[in-house]
Amino acid sequence: MSAAHDLLDRAQDLPYGPERLALTEEAVREADLAQDGAAGYAARKDLIEAATYAGQSEKMLVAFAWCRTYADTHPDEFGEWEQRELAWYHKWVLSAVHHFPQIPLPRVLELHADYARRVQALGVGAGTVPYFRMALALHRGDLADARVAFNLWQFARRDSLSDCAACEAQAVADYHEAIGDDAGCAAQVDRILQRGMTCAHIPHATHGMVLPALLRLGRWDDARRHHEQGRDLIAGDPDHLTPQARHLEYLSVTDLDAALAWYARHLGWAERTAELDDRLDLHLAGALLFQQVERAGHEHVTLSLPQDVPGHRPDGRYAVRERQRHHAQEAAALAQRFDERNGTEYHARRLDRTLALGDLPRPPAG
Repeated sequence: MSAAHDLLDRAQDLPYGPERLALTEEAVREADLAQDGAAGYAARKDLIEAATYAGQSEKMLVAFAWCRTYADTHPDEFGEWEQRELAWYHKWVLSAVHHFPQIPLPRVLELHADYARRVQALGVGAGTVPYFRMALALHRGDLADARVAFNLWQFARRDSLSDCAACEAQAVADYHEAIGDDAGCAAQVDRILQRGMTCAHIPHATHGMVLPALLRLGRWDDARRHHEQGRDLIAGDPDHLTPQARHLEYLSVTDLDAALAWYARHLGWAERTAELDDRLDLHLAGALLFQQVERAGHEHVTLSLPQDVPGHRPDGRYAVRERQRHHAQEAAALAQRFDERNGTEYHARRLDRTLALGDLPRPPAG
């Protein structure tokens, strides 16, 4: 057995996370040193999964590009099954490019077009083309195109390239929340949970994503229930940064002490991640948190933050207004980068929408 395959076998015994990712990266290096293209392909396929589930999809993009090029230049080594597996990873690429505003929109659209051509040649995946078109439109805030894509997707037949039923049900909830249909979003989430739909991300992400909609609907008891059921599913997991931000938003308007503890626990990875839309979500939630802390009359808070986060203070004493300004400015800067790439103003409006959660009327006490 080669060194690369030995490392891959060891990695398979580990849960997804930094250690498994490190072993797969080492396997890639060993395969390349041995100039073993087949082993390099196998190692990079494992790297695609390990990086994705470790919240480091920038590494997945590089590995996928290598695998796609290798498969195209060695067609005799790959049958239809392998091509379908690459098409499945291509779907992950279509989602991952949303994270990185430095990837130009024409390149993003090219990746979508290439995917459509390849799945058409395979005779599968017709429904996934409008599905990912909808996801891109929602990311850009192009609601008109999102509605068109959503309707096309609803009439498409599921096949072997479709996402699992739970993920597709979640996508329906995401769609309703994005177009401003909070009631439709909450109803879809209820259906997901009533039917016991699960996968690697569902209902982990589900409980968090519905929280803002429930708050806007005034369903505070339901929001509390979703927070309590969902927080432990995603706490401390770098692959669930956006749901962590949603839970922080909820805590910011319900329990400031718990919100500050949650913030301190999750800030480090969010500030370091290269997946910039996840970082944007944390900055939006952080801006809301410190807005609410200031409204509660506090000028300073004491927090145990990681040493490498911007603005770290050894004494742990932080000026509330300074933290609020930091998160608001970072959110605005990231939003501008996404909007410039996407050709819309959608992300710039998200800060006001998030801060508005702090102005919602509270339920009567007791």
